[in-house]
Amino acid sequence: MSTPEPAVEWLDSEPDQAGIDRQRLAGLLFELARAINRDFAAKVPSLLPADPRLAELRTILMGREQALLARLARRLDDPEQLAAAVSQVLPSAIVQAAARDERLGQVLAPTVERAAESSIRRDPRALVGILSPVMAPAIRRSIGEAIESMLQSLNEALKASFSWRGLRWRLEAWRTGTPFATVVLQHTLVYRVEHVFLIHKESGLLIEHVAADPAASRDPQLVSGMLSAIQDFVRDSFADHAGGEVDAMRLGELLIWRSDGPHAFLAAVLRGKPPESLRERFENTLAQIHVERRHALQHFDGDTAAFPGLRDQLAECLLQQAKPRDRRTSPVLWGFLFALLALLAWGAYAWYGRHQEDAQWAAYLRRLQAEPGIVVTGAERRDGKLHVTGLRDPLATRPEALLEAFALAPAKVVGSWSPYQALDPAFVFKRVQASLEPLQTVELRLEADAVRAYGSAPRHWIEQARAVSRLLPAGALELDLSGVQDVDMTEVARLRESIEAQLILFDTDAPRPAPGQDAIIDRVAAELRALAELTRSLGLSMRATIIGHADATGKDAPNLALSLGRAEVVRSLLRTRGIDPDVLSVRGAGTLEPTEDEAATRDPSRNRRVSFTIRISE
Repeated sequence: MSTPEPAVEWLDSEPDQAGIDRQRLAGLLFELARAINRDFAAKVPSLLPADPRLAELRTILMGREQALLARLARRLDDPEQLAAAVSQVLPSAIVQAAARDERLGQVLAPTVERAAESSIRRDPRALVGILSPVMAPAIRRSIGEAIESMLQSLNEALKASFSWRGLRWRLEAWRTGTPFATVVLQHTLVYRVEHVFLIHKESGLLIEHVAADPAASRDPQLVSGMLSAIQDFVRDSFADHAGGEVDAMRLGELLIWRSDGPHAFLAAVLRGKPPESLRERFENTLAQIHVERRHALQHFDGDTAAFPGLRDQLAECLLQQAKPRDRRTSPVLWGFLFALLALLAWGAYAWYGRHQEDAQWAAYLRRLQAEPGIVVTGAERRDGKLHVTGLRDPLATRPEALLEAFALAPAKVVGSWSPYQALDPAFVFKRVQASLEPLQTVELRLEADAVRAYGSAPRHWIEQARAVSRLLPAGALELDLSGVQDVDMTEVARLRESIEAQLILFDTDAPRPAPGQDAIIDRVAAELRALAELTRSLGLSMRATIIGHADATGKDAPNLALSLGRAEVVRSLLRTRGIDPDVLSVRGAGTLEPTEDEAATRDPSRNRRVSFTIRISE
C-alpha cells in the first residue's frame, strides 16, 4: 500500500503545463491498474471515493479541447459573435487575397459599383463630400483663368475707349447689350487664330500648344483630352460614318478647325470669319511636321523632349487679319454732337415730365386722404411705378375713379388696399341698408345719435335687424328698432279675438249643433289652423279651450253633462276638419256662465252654445 505513493507525489509535483489535474489523473491510473490486475486491486485500496469511469478519463484528457469546440460551436451559431470574429480577420484576408489573386477585385467590383450607385442615389451629398477636395482646386483654377481673360479683354477695350471711334462703339454696345470688348473685336478683326494644339491621335496626349498673346490660356492637357473625347464620341455614335473625322466645330463666337495626319492631328481655335486658305496653311504645317518628325510621332510616349523647335513651327500658324481703319471722323463727330444734344433734350424733357408727375402724384394723395373711408398709410416710387398702400372701406369710393381727375397713367399707379370698416355715420347707415332686406313698410332714418327704423315688419325681419345691430363695430351708431311694430303679433291678436268671438248654437236638450252652424265651425277651424302655423313660426305655443254651455231649463247636473257633451262634439267636428286634437281641450260650464239673462229676455237660445278661449305662451 505504501509503494505507489512516491509515484503519485511525483505526478502531482510536476508542473501542470497542459492544464491537467495530475492528482486526479494519478488516481485514475491507479484505478485502471486495479481494474486490470485483480491481485493488485486486492492489495492496494482505491484512492478515489467513487468507482471511476472511462468517460471521466476522457473528460480529463480531452476537457480543454471539448470546451474549445463548445465555445466555437456557440460562436458559429450566434450571428453577432460570428460577425465580430470574421470582422477581425476580414481586412487582412482581403489584403492578402488581393495581393495573391486578381480575381478577388474582379468579383467584388460589380458589388461595390452597385453599392456606390445606390448610396449616391439615396444621398447625393456623400458624393459631393468625396469630390469636393478634387473639384475645388479645379474650380479655383477655372475662376482664376476667367478673371485673367476678363482683365485681358478689359485691357484691349481700354486701348480703344479714348477716341471718337471708341465712343461710337461704346454707344453700339449700350444699344445692343453686347460687351464693349466684343464690339471692339468685331470692328477691328476679320479673324484671329488664338490657339493651336498638336495632339497625338492614338493616345490623345498633347504634344505641343501655342496661344496668341492676348488670348486666355486654359489647361492645354484638358483641352486636348476634350477634343479627343469628342472625336471618339462622334465616331462611336454615328457608326455608319466610321472612318470620318470632325473637321470643324463652333462654340459660340469661337471656331475650331481640325486637320488630321497619320499620327497626330492639329486643332486650331479661331475667332471671326477665317478664309478657307487658312485651312490649307494648317494642313501644310501638319504635313511638314509628319515628314520631319515621323519617327518621334510613331514612338511618342508622352515625352515632349523629342520635339525641339516644334513650338516655333506651330507659332507660325497664329495668324490674324485686321480691318482697315476708316479715317473719316467728321461724320462721326457730327453724329456724336447730335446724339449729345438729343440726349440733353431728352433729359430736360424727362426732368420736366418727372416734375409734373410728382406734382400730380402729391395732389392725388391729398385727394385720397380727404376721401371718407380711405386711409393712406404709405406711398413710394418703385420699379418705375407709383405705389400707394392703405385701408379702404368697401363702401368708399374706388381709388381708380378718383385717378381720372389727375394726369396720371392708370397703368403706372399701383394700389394695395386692405379692407376695414369705417365708423363714419354715412357708412354705418349704408352698411345697415345693405344688410337688411328692403321693406316698403319700414323707413330707415339717419339721426344724430342712431339709425332709427319706423313702420311695421314681420317678426323674422325684426330679428334679422337685431342681428345686424349686434354686428356693428363698437363705437359706431346704434340701430334703434323701437319704432317698428311686429305685424306677426298683430295678426296673432286678430285671429285670437276672431276665434273667441265665435259662438256655436244648439237646440234645446240637443248635443249636436243646430242646423246652419257648419259654416261657423268651418271658419273656426280655418282660423285655428292659421293661428297654429303663425305661432309655430314665431316660436310660440297655442292652446284652444272649447267651453260647452246650457240654458236654465232643467236641473243643474244634467245641464252640466249636456254642456260637456256639446264641447266634446265640437272638438270631434274640429278634428275631422284637420285640427290637431293635442291643441284642443274641453270644459263644461253648464248654466254657470250665461250670456243672456233668461228672466229678463225670456230667450235662452244664446245660452245653449259652445264658446272658445285661446291661450298663447312662449
